[in-house]
Amino acid sequence: MKFEMKQEKMRDMLEKITMQNLFPISIIKADESGLSSIQREANGVVIREAIFKKSFFESFEVEETEYIELDVQRALSVIKKVDSTKKLSFETKENKVVIKGDKVSINLSLREPNKDDILERMPFEIKEGKPCIKNIKLSSTIKMKLSDLKDTTDYGSSLSTEFYTFKADKDGFEIRVGDLHKFSDFVIFKPEVEFSVEDESEAVYTVGLPQLANTFTEKKFTINYASDAPAYMIEENEHCLLGILFPPQVKPKE
Repeated sequence: MKFEMKQEKMRDMLEKITMQNLFPISIIKADESGLSSIQREANGVVIREAIFKKSFFESFEVEETEYIELDVQRALSVIKKVDSTKKLSFETKENKVVIKGDKVSINLSLREPNKDDILERMPFEIKEGKPCIKNIKLSSTIKMKLSDLKDTTDYGSSLSTEFYTFKADKDGFEIRVGDLHKFSDFVIFKPEVEFSVEDESEAVYTVGLPQLANTFTEKKFTINYASDAPAYMIEENEHCLLGILFPPQVKPKE
């Protein structure tokens, strides 16, 4: 594979793939449609899909479908040293990825991924416009501003908590930020959203939200979830898509 783009855009692509170091070593697929990466993180809990169409790149070439495993976090760290306005090329050559600019040639080791680790699609189907996982329809759809997600995770940082409880009903949507015990401090945040709710839904999430808040770039994104079910959060435009599926947290018994 070989493609070209400005440093700023390549950096954005690699940041979407690695997601704040949640996926430092990533499996990348290139074919005639573009570049993609669908995989589980190290603990096997979170699944991320990042898809970049050919239109995302200034130029894109691939002779046949190719899979590589690359230390994307290292690649991102290195290209950050290059001026954001400079054009870079990214090319696979034998056991290396070569990233070239005007004054630099960055050579990074790659390897062929284990076939058992390759995912071709996310583990759900779309039925009636909603993701369905093992016959569970993620029936609550929330369209939310990225700025509100950043505010939500900032509250979490201030309270030193990783627990976010989503609650939706016919009257609206709110997020409780805080640990789950009765004695815990918490914040109730009611972002301005567009929502579609079939039933009242409530679920607790931990891993994924802070990483998404620092990786998403579109002004709005979509949340699909259901009571005590996984959540799928996605942003997309005509050139690329970033989505993450993560499980609910089991509430502790008081």
